[in-house]
Amino acid sequence: MKLLFFIIFTTMFTFANAYSVVGTVENYKGNVKIKSETSVKKNKVKSNLQIKSGDMIVTSQNAFVQIKLNDNSNIVLGESSSIIFSSINNVEQSSGKVFYKISSRDAKNSLKIKTPFAIIGVKGTTFIVNASEESSVILKEGLINIRSINDEFELVKQEIIDEFAFDKKAIIDEFNNFKEDDKILEFDLQPLKSVSFDGNTVIEQAWSLKNDAEFKYFNNLLN
Repeated sequence: MKLLFFIIFTTMFTFANAYSVVGTVENYKGNVKIKSETSVKKNKVKSNLQIKSGDMIVTSQNAFVQIKLNDNSNIVLGESSSIIFSSINNVEQSSGKVFYKISSRDAKNSLKIKTPFAIIGVKGTTFIVNASEESSVILKEGLINIRSINDEFELVKQEIIDEFAFDKKAIIDEFNNFKEDDKILEFDLQPLKSVSFDGNTVIEQAWSLKNDAEFKYFNNLLN
C-alpha cells in the first residue's frame, strides 16, 4: 500500500511540475499568440495570462509581448519572434529579436537559452539575442557564457579587428594564421560587447550607437 501511494504521489508531482507556471504576460501589442505543448491550436494572448513550461509564444509583424518571470525577470519579444519555455530555467529562441533582463541567479538556477547558433548561459544580466538572419548577441551589463551547439567556434577578437580596421584581407589573413589556437567550445562575453555569428565563425565587436538604439527601443517597450 505504501509503495502504491508513493508511486501515485510521485506521478502527480511529476505531472504538476511538467507544466509549471514560469511567468505571466505583463504587456503586449498587436498579434501575439500562444500554443501549449499539448495543443495544435494557437490562441491569442491576454494580459496576466500565465505562461507554463512547454508553451510557445509567437509575435507577428509590428507586435511585441513582455513576459514577467516568477523571479521578476523580464523577457520582451520583438516583432516576428518565437520562443518556447521548455522549463522554468530553459528557453528556446528559434527566431526574431528578444530582450532579456534577468535577475541575479545562482549557478543551479541559471537560465539557459538555446538558439539556432549557440547555447547561452545566464546568471543575471541584460542582453539582446537576434536569431534572425543576422545572428548576434549584444550584452549591456553582467556576464554571459556562450557555448557551441556542435563544432568549435573560431573567435575573431576585437583587438584583431581594431589593428586591421581598414584592411579586411589583413584581418582574414591574421585570423587564419592563429585560428587553430582560437578554436573554442565556449567563451564568456563581457559587458558592452557584441558578437555576430557566421556559421562557427564568431566576430567580437565593440559597443556602438546602434546597440544603444536597440536597448533604448526595448526599454521603452518595457516601461
